[in-house]
Amino acid sequence: MKKQVATFILLVFLFCILGSCEKDDVCLVETQSTPRLIVKLFDKENRLTSKEADNITIYGIGKENPLIKLSTDSLVLPLKTQEAFTQYAFLLPTSTASVTVGDTLQFNYSRYDQYLNRSCGYRANFILDKNLISFPNAAPVWMDSFEILIDTVSNEQQAHLAIYH
Repeated sequence: MKKQVATFILLVFLFCILGSCEKDDVCLVETQSTPRLIVKLFDKENRLTSKEADNITIYGIGKENPLIKLSTDSLVLPLKTQEAFTQYAFLLPTSTASVTVGDTLQFNYSRYDQYLNRSCGYRANFILDKNLISFPNAAPVWMDSFEILIDTVSNEQQAHLAIYH
């Protein structure tokens, strides 16, 4: 009998605690966080055809470990929330296994914060500058050109930038 009473009291206590939570007390997994920049790669000869970059490796400037290392035609890149720019090194192996070509790109943007709710806080959104990409070190090696598709980075549903190679 004492076990049943103790179990009943424990269940009532847990129900009271869980029942007192409000919607803003828990940040749901579905809540969108700070969006990342979506880059789509296209063929420079036929600008409507997507083109994979074979074995592309992307490093954040100042970081030792690669951010991405794969063959793909779409890249998802985080932007720094505490800076007005983010730099990435895009490296591709050539047909000669010992030679790698690459470009260093700088993404320039302004940031505005959006309040989500009490538990999730804020998320950053970005507006890409017209002077979006610069090649800080040299002329591009494997990239031909780029085009801003959507200048506001507020979701990850569509590509924001096209790179032609």
